[in-house]
Amino acid sequence: MQLAKSVLDQYDRDGFVLVPGAFSPAEMDCLKGAMAEDVASSKGPHLITEDDGATLRAVYASHTRHPLFSTLVSSARLLAPAMQLVAQDLYVHQFKINTKRPFGGESWAWHQDYPVWRDADRMPEPRAVNVAVFLDEVTEFNGPVVFLRGSHRLGSEASSRQQANQAGEHIDPHDYALSTGDLSKLAEVHEMTSPKGPAGTVVFFHPEIMHGSAPNISPFPRDLLIVTYNASTNAPRPVGEPRPEYLVGRDVTPLVPNSWTLETIGASIARAES
Repeated sequence: MQLAKSVLDQYDRDGFVLVPGAFSPAEMDCLKGAMAEDVASSKGPHLITEDDGATLRAVYASHTRHPLFSTLVSSARLLAPAMQLVAQDLYVHQFKINTKRPFGGESWAWHQDYPVWRDADRMPEPRAVNVAVFLDEVTEFNGPVVFLRGSHRLGSEASSRQQANQAGEHIDPHDYALSTGDLSKLAEVHEMTSPKGPAGTVVFFHPEIMHGSAPNISPFPRDLLIVTYNASTNAPRPVGEPRPEYLVGRDVTPLVPNSWTLETIGASIARAES
């Protein structure tokens, strides 16, 4: 999959682009099943819960544990457009699935992503791109991500860390939340917009665009898979002990796009297991 110049221009202007129908319903069903298998078979700090300590909020680094996800990150449908947008060879800096359970998935505070990687991981520049895959249909009711259109052009000066805890582990956007005063001023200039669509939709978004999401008040889940690709020449340069590998990818070898389909991936997995 290659993005047309008009789409590249839209990304530069708005800070995100939506690609409907990038994956089929059957492919999404398999990825949802793979997510359930990964969560059920693993324990550890890579599983993040809501404030109740029980409801799943996010799971990190599934691509290091499940073959469907390990091959998905090199899918030409994700990687090739990401390489166009960054104009560099890429590796996986971070892989996560943010999940909002029915009637309970909590909000994600207004924030930018790059300041976290800059401060916590010493990523030199925002030469990265987030690629979000809708594992469920995303509607106005189940907590869609809301962007401030074009806010990536402001850079990262608006975001600074609010709290000093969690330095070595998962950092919640609340720690980098925009103040209500700043957000009110920004919203006067930058339109709030929320990409929605069926499962299989993909959104490419800039690491400096301001975004957040409301709680899921619906009876339907909202699982959102996000691959963060970073330029191989832009790898973090931590001072002291780096954050755990499930949060910060160590292998910066450039990825090569593959023709990811359930048929080809299933055959390769079967060969590996035989």
